[in-house]
Amino acid sequence: MEAASMRIPADLQSAALVDETVAFELNAAAAYFQRQGQLDVSRALREQGDTLLAEAGRLRGEAGKRPRAGGGAGPTVLVVEDESQLLDVVSDGLSEAGFNVIPAETYGIAGLLLDSAEPIDLLLTDIRLPDRFTGWDLAERARSRFPGLPVIYVTGYSVGMPRPVDNSLLLMKPCRPSALITAMQQLGVTSTA
Repeated sequence: MEAASMRIPADLQSAALVDETVAFELNAAAAYFQRQGQLDVSRALREQGDTLLAEAGRLRGEAGKRPRAGGGAGPTVLVVEDESQLLDVVSDGLSEAGFNVIPAETYGIAGLLLDSAEPIDLLLTDIRLPDRFTGWDLAERARSRFPGLPVIYVTGYSVGMPRPVDNSLLLMKPCRPSALITAMQQLGVTSTA
C-alpha cells in the first residue's frame, strides 16, 4: 500500500495533463461551434474546458504537496508497461530501491508525461505497446526532449527489426527489479538509497 501511495504525485500529474489536453480540444470545438453560430453550444464547451483547466491546476497543486516516489532523492524513471500487474511490480521494486517512478500504461500517457515539466533520468519501456506506436518510437520521442537519455527496452517476444537508441539495453521478460537495477547501473543511473 505504501509503494502505491508514493506514485500518487505522478498519477496526479498524469491526470492534470489529460485534463489540460481535453480542455484544449473542448476549446477548439467551442471555436468551431462559435463560427457556426451555435453560441450556446460554444459557451457550454468553453465552460467544460474551464472546469477541466481548474481541475488540472488543483491536481498539480495537490501533486506538489505530496512526496515523490522513492522519497524524492533518487533518479526519475518513466516506466511504460501495458500489463498493469507487471507495471505495479516493477514500479514498486524500483520505488523501494529509492527511484522516483512515473508509471504509464500506454504510449499516449507516456508522451504526455514526457511533455511535462518533470525531468526524466531513464526510460524503461516495453517494446510492444497497446497503441500503434512501439517502445522504439517512444524512445525516439523521449530522446527528442532528453538527448542522451538512457533507455532500457524490455520484451517477452523475439525482437525483429530492432531500432535501439545509443546508450540503451534490451532485456527479455520476465526480469526482476534487481536485474533492472543492474541494467540501470550499467547505463550510469544509480539510486542514492
